[in-house]
Amino acid sequence: MDKACGGRGRPVLSRNWPGRAGGGAQHIVAARYAGTRVGIGGLRMKTGMAAWVAFLVLLAGAASAATPGGASLPRLLPDGKPYRDADVSARGLPEAAQPGRHALRGVFPQLSPVRRLTDEGWLAAATHRESAARINFGRALRIQPNDRRLLWAYGWALLNLERPAQAMAAFRRNLALRPDRRPAWQPMAMALTYTAAGDREAALAWYRAAASSDPLRWGSDAAALRTTLYWTSRERALVRQLIDTAARADAPSRSPLAAASARASAHPQ
Repeated sequence: MDKACGGRGRPVLSRNWPGRAGGGAQHIVAARYAGTRVGIGGLRMKTGMAAWVAFLVLLAGAASAATPGGASLPRLLPDGKPYRDADVSARGLPEAAQPGRHALRGVFPQLSPVRRLTDEGWLAAATHRESAARINFGRALRIQPNDRRLLWAYGWALLNLERPAQAMAAFRRNLALRPDRRPAWQPMAMALTYTAAGDREAALAWYRAAASSDPLRWGSDAAALRTTLYWTSRERALVRQLIDTAARADAPSRSPLAAASARASAHPQ
């Protein structure tokens, strides 16, 4: 399922789902870990270790910011300009298994170690196996802490594990590696992260940024639900919560789907 312009595709057996990634083309994005195995230079090892330590510090700070009643996140708001840049690193995650079925395991032996660990970590997070998710992502991050696809996937995984502060840290680390870009996945990633953290104002600001940047996918409640039709149950719950928040904040005409739902709940037949 591609989440960059809107989707988050699954590798090999893939169709690109609308919603998160940067386009509709079929994909197999080569993992960016070349040179990190045997024979890596000492300078590169030191650089990679420094990046890994820096990211651990960032995650630790995010974890310590969480409070028992929710997560305290830095207030980052859109600047009014569109977010439309395609991001080839933000695609290629495998689908989680359908309810009652086991996730596919070990079916992509041709993938690089970082790509395989990322996909296995994502599947674990999507099926609520936090320990396995953290082990796989931790191994991948030790190999290549600056892999943008890995950081992007880690952010979505942490969001599924109800760790919005740490998800924000992973997304921000990804964005900091390409500060000149405005990836199309950013508005909804931010909107759902702030929704999970309970910051309604920031969530709505990013939801509106998503709608203005990509009206086809996010311009209405119906479009948002259609775009996220095959996202995980946790992500869909956050989308519905965001829509409900928008319905409460906006006039009914600005959120017709949520308004209709509210009327139906208030006057059951």
